[in-house]
Amino acid sequence: MELKKLFIILNGFDEGLLEKEGNKVIICQEDNKIIDQNCTLLQTDYYSLEDLVKAEQIINKQLSPLNEIIIINKNIDLNMISYQYDYQNIKDNYLKLANLYFFINLLIKSFDKKLDFTLSFEKYSHYKVHTNIFNESLTKYLEILKKDLKDSHLISIKILN
Repeated sequence: MELKKLFIILNGFDEGLLEKEGNKVIICQEDNKIIDQNCTLLQTDYYSLEDLVKAEQIINKQLSPLNEIIIINKNIDLNMISYQYDYQNIKDNYLKLANLYFFINLLIKSFDKKLDFTLSFEKYSHYKVHTNIFNESLTKYLEILKKDLKDSHLISIKILN
């Protein structure tokens, strides 16, 4: 059985998660030059709901049923002096989180009965409070989604550090 994987790259990259086999769609903010595999590459800033709806339609056609969703949010480089006062960055961070919830909810109809979420996150740092909150909020959302869909789907959540 060919695995169908969706990679959602928010920040950073994790080469170890890319396997040669399988049908893959990768969503990221920039044209990712280090990906040299056969895959569909979609670009979005995660702020546009229109982009996410279009991505969902492509994913539904190419990957349905979806076996694994891999979310990467690591290697975040912050200027520690301005980070705590960069209100635009803070606002964008939480808008991205809300839109990610929306996007995952759109994808539910494309889920296989057995779906794996793999989360590759930044290591916890007390200096990166908004990144920590983002990652913890996303994890809690997925745990609630798992509980809500327990009668129809077997969902597993694996967090890598």
